[in-house]
Amino acid sequence: MHKKIVLLVILAASPAFAQQSFDTSSPDTQYTYMPMKYLPPDTTLKHHALGLDLMIGNSGFGFGVFYRQTIVGNLSWMATFAISEAKAPNEVSYYDPFTGQKFVPGKINQLWVVPVMVGLQYRLFRNELTNSFRPYIFAGVGPNEIFAAPYDQPLSYSFSHGRGYFGGGGYFGIGAYFGSDPNSLIGVSLRYYVLPMAHGIESMQNEPMANFNSFFIAFNIATQY
Repeated sequence: MHKKIVLLVILAASPAFAQQSFDTSSPDTQYTYMPMKYLPPDTTLKHHALGLDLMIGNSGFGFGVFYRQTIVGNLSWMATFAISEAKAPNEVSYYDPFTGQKFVPGKINQLWVVPVMVGLQYRLFRNELTNSFRPYIFAGVGPNEIFAAPYDQPLSYSFSHGRGYFGGGGYFGIGAYFGSDPNSLIGVSLRYYVLPMAHGIESMQNEPMANFNSFFIAFNIATQY
């Protein structure tokens, strides 16, 4: 009799036990799984940049190098070195069909401008724009050299017999960096150099130049670390 009672209890309890053990119809509300959202890399994590400037200006082409380091937040300090050709406003070049070369009547010196500037750069609209477009303004001051070399001599002789003239100056401008790669830096800037000289330097004969102010469009490429 006892065996029949025990057997009936087991048979009555087994369906409830099976339903409790294998019922998976109720969702688990303890954990919520959300799809991952793509976040672009943060370019501000790199605080140093070292790169090149390719420059196009009213006197011709130039190139330079620059170093930039973040101070705090939107503010960075930078140092730039550049070299470009300088010309008098009235210089006109002609082509000589006999020699196949260009010449400038009345020109006695080739002039190169070599400014070394140290300044500050401030990023604009950091909270309103994405990291892929980073505009900024900048300004700096520093020494400047005007190197004058004889115009009518071969290039090697001209450089060896050239002379440097030293002064001071500054520059200011606006620019922007593009892209989200934290390891590289690509951008463009508009810059204006203010480079007076205490004594005039002749590019054209009997026409000394005391003002070497110049405007440039500079294309920047650098590595960040």
